[in-house]
Amino acid sequence: KDPARLLRALRARPETYWLRRGERKALRLFHEMASRVPAYKDFLKKRRVNQNRVKTIKDFKKYVPLISKDNYLRRYPLDQLCWDGKFTEKQWDTASTSGSTGEPFYFPRSDAQNLQYAGTAELYLRTNFQIHKRTTLYVNCFALGVWIGGLFTYEAVKLLARRGKYRITLINPGLNKVEILKAVRNLGPHFDQVILGGYPPFIKDVIDDGIRDGLKWKKYNIGIIFSAEGFSEEFRNYIIKHAGIRNRYTGTLNHYGTVDQGTLANETPLSILIRRLAISRPKLFRVLFSASQGHRLPTLCQYDPELFYFEEISGSVICSSYSGLPLARYDLKDWGDVISYDSLFESCDALGINFLREAKRTDIADTIWRLPFVYVYER
Repeated sequence: KDPARLLRALRARPETYWLRRGERKALRLFHEMASRVPAYKDFLKKRRVNQNRVKTIKDFKKYVPLISKDNYLRRYPLDQLCWDGKFTEKQWDTASTSGSTGEPFYFPRSDAQNLQYAGTAELYLRTNFQIHKRTTLYVNCFALGVWIGGLFTYEAVKLLARRGKYRITLINPGLNKVEILKAVRNLGPHFDQVILGGYPPFIKDVIDDGIRDGLKWKKYNIGIIFSAEGFSEEFRNYIIKHAGIRNRYTGTLNHYGTVDQGTLANETPLSILIRRLAISRPKLFRVLFSASQGHRLPTLCQYDPELFYFEEISGSVICSSYSGLPLARYDLKDWGDVISYDSLFESCDALGINFLREAKRTDIADTIWRLPFVYVYER
């Protein structure tokens, strides 16, 4: 209800405060699912899991089995995977997976998930792009249709703009590059800034096409929000240079999201700083990203444990959340790891790197959130 107050808390409260909230939420999710989701009741019964035995977060990690598309979602009818077995009786937005590994799976999404993403987006839009101070044109370049990116972004930006009374104008050209460039050229001059949201390779094409068409990107104070796949810092540098972005730490950010659970985490100015420091310091890279075995540069994001409770098991990222289909200890089939804020600070400090001092040097000290990190380097 008060994003400015929440941002102050993210900067001031210790990481342990947010982790405890996340642990309580994960436990509550499990017990509610065990009582109210028919498929999950059956899933636990077949594995002889006693709900009453799970009282602490240690019990949660010890006794609650992992679920996945193969052992859970594809084994039960869609209505049985919903709260109280109700699917058609409720109102949903629905998104589909690509189906690249088989039949597509359809994930329903309620207003609660739209509001949740709107809240998350509001925090980074205020922090990175100062939407409470600037007039903003948001150009939604994500694919529209059955995929989650475009319509999820549309709903979230519309909700946060209305709720916060931000001066945001939203246009939704989707993957139509001609219409994107028209929107920037014709509407952009009216606003303090223009934000493009889209898939990294597609946004690069848009930037390149604009340059070929004589568009002077620097005139529009561009900010860019990426999602759906990782990229290198060389790629970020290319985008920053050719789009005329002024700040390499606040002018772009990437999401870690899935159609299964929504927007799980996002880059922050601090995570981008840490990633760039790790690239230039091989020892730090090996310490922080040991799961990647040094051969892949991961996407490094921060997350709110109360919304998405992450774990790492055998190099795989596990997440629990009140998503459209509630999912407790869900195996995302992504390779990566979880790093606490405090342990990251200690790892840097042990190598003579004070990231708080580095943050001050790069003028992002007032953007630091004391939240844990998750990184992903491969599906």
